[in-house]
Amino acid sequence: MRRAPILLAFAALALALAAGAAAGQAPTAPVVSTAAATNVSSSGATLNGTVNPEGQATVYAFQWGPTTGYGHETPLPPGSAGSGTTSVAETATLSGLDPGTAYHYRVIAISAGGVATGTDQTFTTSGTPPTPTTPPTVASAAATSISPTSATLNGTVNPNGQATGYYFEYGTTAAYGFQTVSASAGAGTTNVPATSNVTGLQPGTAYHYRLVAVSAGGTSLGSEQTLTTTAPPTVTTGTATVVGPTGGTLNGTVNPNGQATTEYFQFGTTTAYGLQTTPHAAGSGTTNVAVRSSLTALRSATTYHYRLVAVSPAGTSYGSDQTLKTTVPPPSSSQLELFGHTAFVSPQGVGGVFVGCFGQSNCTGSMKLSRSGVTLGRRGLFTVTADNGGIVHFTLSSLGQQLLRQRHHLRVEVVVSENGGNTASKVVTLVPFS
Repeated sequence: MRRAPILLAFAALALALAAGAAAGQAPTAPVVSTAAATNVSSSGATLNGTVNPEGQATVYAFQWGPTTGYGHETPLPPGSAGSGTTSVAETATLSGLDPGTAYHYRVIAISAGGVATGTDQTFTTSGTPPTPTTPPTVASAAATSISPTSATLNGTVNPNGQATGYYFEYGTTAAYGFQTVSASAGAGTTNVPATSNVTGLQPGTAYHYRLVAVSAGGTSLGSEQTLTTTAPPTVTTGTATVVGPTGGTLNGTVNPNGQATTEYFQFGTTTAYGLQTTPHAAGSGTTNVAVRSSLTALRSATTYHYRLVAVSPAGTSYGSDQTLKTTVPPPSSSQLELFGHTAFVSPQGVGGVFVGCFGQSNCTGSMKLSRSGVTLGRRGLFTVTADNGGIVHFTLSSLGQQLLRQRHHLRVEVVVSENGGNTASKVVTLVPFS
């Protein structure tokens, strides 16, 4: 008996799923029944059964083979049972069978509602059975290159001296329902690798599969294996907290779904965002992880859009858009902020940093520069006008000037202190100029 394996194409299932989703209701699985075979001869038979689509676009095939493991499917392309609500008679004609041989078969139907299989039936071809030969030896192996929508199925085949073809059966249940295209394993007497790449899978879904090998000696079935496709992270953008005149804390959750994941927030005054927070690792677990990031130096009384973004090898996921509105500070609560990372210093030790005043009243404060707890420079009282900013000058001490000449670049902590008691600090690199 020689017969090429049959491919139950993914395209048909995709149509079934789309139709079920469009119906807007929970789909019902098909109802199937396997009937007695007819027209049985020494090399062929007609398989019979019925399929009730239960209102969903449904495809069907007959699984058949020398054992209840089957190993073959027909027809190709897959048959359509329509989308009605009554039983439809379906048939499939087999040819090229071995004489005097018992065969098992059943009908299988797939729709958005699920996979349905009929009861096992048997028939025996007429004539004298062929002289037995050794069937292939097969072993299913672990899948590799697993992604959200594809995977490589693996195994080994020993043809045992007979010209042998192989393929993989796979699907979301142990009834499988899909087959890869047949490939040749040759006619040798040693194990040869068997691989096939499958695509069109659903992310984060468990699949069953097994290797099947066919030769004149018979059909051999490998053991059942499973794989689970990867899924991109699951993200939820949360509500902002600690919102003030110039900032707030963004919150959310990330489920890495088993992949090493990085998260960050996008934000801006429109849904185009344009800015993002520093990325952080969210781990590679399979449960929700709370994440947060604090924003500063925002404009007061301004609406900002933001969303959480998570990235892993399985893909990038975006949380929903959320908004926060910074508050309007009272006249007495204006706040100083420091900007920039570099300050240039003259040979006389005079430099400047950019200082902003957020609020409705002018900011008055003082400035101190230090390194490792040692004060290297100061600025007495200065004033920055409300909702404005500018360069505030400082003078380095002799020690500060000496360190700057020795190092050329000197990192210091700059602290501005308001008369009201609030402070703001930033690490700034001092660079000399002449």
